[in-house]
Amino acid sequence: MIRQINEVELQDAVDRIAEIYLTNFNDRRPLRELSNDILKLSKNDGFMCLISTQLGTIDGYLYGYKSEVTQFYRQLLDQFLSTNEKGMLEDAFEIVSIAVDKSIHNNGIGTQLLDALPPGKYYLTSDVHDVPANTFYYKNDWTLLKSNMYLHPSIPQKNLYYKEVK
Repeated sequence: MIRQINEVELQDAVDRIAEIYLTNFNDRRPLRELSNDILKLSKNDGFMCLISTQLGTIDGYLYGYKSEVTQFYRQLLDQFLSTNEKGMLEDAFEIVSIAVDKSIHNNGIGTQLLDALPPGKYYLTSDVHDVPANTFYYKNDWTLLKSNMYLHPSIPQKNLYYKEVK
């Protein structure tokens, strides 16, 4: 089952979400620090978190918020975009993170999380060299808007994906 959780439910779910994140991504932050960072992100306008509970516990998640042109990461992206592409991202929801418990990858949960998104405009970035992630977005009909973006010395090169959900 995929469902959106509210701020109170996020308090209870955040450590499990952080745990799934840490087992999927090369991030050296301690669990508590990552949990606190997610809770800080939840204060952004338009924050949304979807969770999957196919196995009776949280086994996947997707979270993000409404993107604003004043945000640092968005400004990094905008320097690579045409006026038309910037317009596509206007009022779009940025998917900050999506992951599924590693023990159950390739069971369709990631696709179900994406399919549960309400109508709107969405974008996300993935590391250029993350072949499984890039393949996943391609298979789920996301449009590759820009590739090989060198945003910042501390950020691996990124691909930018976009999708409008009707």
